[in-house]
Amino acid sequence: MDKKDHTPNNFTISVESRKELIKSVLRGFIYPVLTWFMNKRLSSVYSWSAKYNKLYLGQRGNDYSAHRKKINKYSGVSGKTLLIVGCGTGGDLDSWVKYKPEKIIAIDLFNYTKAWEMQAQYFLRKYNVDVEFIQADLTDLSIISNESIDIIGSDAVFEHLKEFDKCLQEMKRVLSKDGLLYSTFGPLWNCWGGDHISGSDSFNNGYNHILLDKSDYINYLNSFGEYNHDSNDGRTWIYNDLFSYYKPSDYIQSLEDLGFSFSWKSVILDPRSIKFLNDKGFEERLTKKGLTDEELIISGMTIIVKK
Repeated sequence: MDKKDHTPNNFTISVESRKELIKSVLRGFIYPVLTWFMNKRLSSVYSWSAKYNKLYLGQRGNDYSAHRKKINKYSGVSGKTLLIVGCGTGGDLDSWVKYKPEKIIAIDLFNYTKAWEMQAQYFLRKYNVDVEFIQADLTDLSIISNESIDIIGSDAVFEHLKEFDKCLQEMKRVLSKDGLLYSTFGPLWNCWGGDHISGSDSFNNGYNHILLDKSDYINYLNSFGEYNHDSNDGRTWIYNDLFSYYKPSDYIQSLEDLGFSFSWKSVILDPRSIKFLNDKGFEERLTKKGLTDEELIISGMTIIVKK
């Protein structure tokens, strides 16, 4: 495993701002009402929607702070041991530590030593929460004892797990009896821009990763110019084959096969996917690939399951 420090040069500790305060008001009072009405409308359009607790049109109302509140409702975070997978530089941990867990173990595939050291000091000083950062691969969490974790949290990671079932088995092993696994993830491979780059140049190219043959797809990727090994360049995920390629039903099936019981599952529908499929020419080409509208327009999922 590469031990190089990947901390960005412009890394800073996140702080509360006026802009965030305004956003929190919108998230707490306005978005719930809007998403309730939108969910009603979407549920009447898509027959498969009944299997999900909620449908969101885009990300509005589906923010991290809302998910943290939901987790805290299902299983109080205070005094618990949390495992956060795919923590990056650790900036998003602010939304967890304010609920006063006893300890957080945060892991990532890459190493961000400088950022982690700063964050650990910051969280201990401000919240009196012990945060331990570890570079690790989710397929091998041997550094963590069996049934030692109360809650596992994950954001924007599951769609990148090549060996998803193996990672899931490791997460189940370290999770305590009746412990919760939470994850929100996407974009999923089969949605508009599911490869993290198609469509970033033109709306009509949003499904190039599905519609183009291998040669044309490579030429399309090369059209973006010089490649940089950076998470902001979508080709990083493609060239390293960091996708699960799962459909929504595949994620659900894998979790159920391992004995997890669902407390919550919601999905995000991408407005761009819906617009794309409204074009009969594009819809015909995509349906010939054997994909359903459910698989083509669901861009993200949020799940909460119990061991």
